Amino acid sequence: MIDVTNRRLYSASLECLRRFKTGAGAGYKGRFVQLFLGLKFYQNEIPSMFSNSFVSTEVLQTMLDDLYAKANRPSNDCVLVLFEDRYLARTGLIGLNNTTPQNTWRNNFNLQKGIGCYAPPHDLASQTFLDQDRIDCRHLSPAGVGGLAGSTCSLCPTSARYRNESHRKWLRIDPSGAGYAAVDVFNVSNFAAYVTPGGNRLPALPTAVALYHEADPSLRLGGRKEIDLDDLMNDFNFGTNEFHSYFDDSPTHPLNADLLRRFRSLGYRRVALSTVARRGGRPSAATRLRSSIVRAPVLTGTPAPPPNVNTGWDAERFVFSLLQQNGWTVYDVSRQQLGYDLLAQRGRRTIYVEVKSSAGFCTPAFTSREWQQAERYGTSYILGVLEKFDPLSMNTVYWISDPAHACLQRESLNVTHSIPRNAWITATVPITSI
Repeated sequence: MIDVTNRRLYSASLECLRRFKTGAGAGYKGRFVQLFLGLKFYQNEIPSMFSNSFVSTEVLQTMLDDLYAKANRPSNDCVLVLFEDRYLARTGLIGLNNTTPQNTWRNNFNLQKGIGCYAPPHDLASQTFLDQDRIDCRHLSPAGVGGLAGSTCSLCPTSARYRNESHRKWLRIDPSGAGYAAVDVFNVSNFAAYVTPGGNRLPALPTAVALYHEADPSLRLGGRKEIDLDDLMNDFNFGTNEFHSYFDDSPTHPLNADLLRRFRSLGYRRVALSTVARRGGRPSAATRLRSSIVRAPVLTGTPAPPPNVNTGWDAERFVFSLLQQNGWTVYDVSRQQLGYDLLAQRGRRTIYVEVKSSAGFCTPAFTSREWQQAERYGTSYILGVLEKFDPLSMNTVYWISDPAHACLQRESLNVTHSIPRNAWITATVPITSI
């Protein structure tokens, strides 16, 4: 097992990853590798390009910050730059020695210098289109001959211009501005050029230690003292063949071997090879063809009528609409497991709204992630409570700003955080005060 609490091992692992980047060459795209690992870790929360749903820039940045933030470091110096052994501030905060708010990820989402693309799903489902250099794209409006710089995309509704960087296409950008959706994250050939340039796969041991050490305790990475490589594979949603396409878990890999030599008590179990890999032969042509086919979603299912009981969804839509009526721009992020249901913005203010409802009197119960976010965001975290909620009638929303500090709470055995009604009712504020 790998002791991911060992600070000396963590420091040595970051040193190994810095050496890995140096060995891969000056053009190694470490930031994009972190984006890829984020797409895999959150693959069940980030919408597919086939879903007609999108995740906003603000939410996607928060998700990536959460994945790489180290719990023992201050918020303005906690987001790990995986291959550079340094840290950045969370998005929107001013980092150490900086004068402007941090913007780690946004530029890498968009077409100017990132992996975003405005093309429709049927284009982005084509391997030929994915492999095509952007300068040859039929949607390009070139600025001149022989270069990408200054060119625009005919599908882009803004004046965004390329900066002479032709990157892979990993995110579909919604032309109407709703955000981003993921291109097929199982398509190894679309990611390998950046993750494993020249066939140099990531050293599994230092990568695992770097990702798990002091991870956000509200994520499934956090709170673990020991892991094995199967945990890395499963937590990041890799199939066995995918894992071996991106990671080298051999104890003879120079960087894995270096850590094993320096930390004699360290050990791990390798991820089992697939049947094809154990036989040592190349996959058949038919197998290679099947693995290269981009997966389309299954779009059939069983129609379901609206529920006859309060599931929470109706209450979230009720609060969503009420905030909109009061001038907020609102994003429904309830499926992204961020620890709040709605992200709302008005002017320069951003709030994180958790909705709790009941058919009777309400004692809100929080998951550990919700409570952690309530403590993190303080007065920007808003609890919206709907008692005796009836989706077909008039309802009252009680607004509680900073519930983690404004209310008494009791911790139950299943690690949820409950605020008694007599505690939150005295902290209620009007919507104009949130």
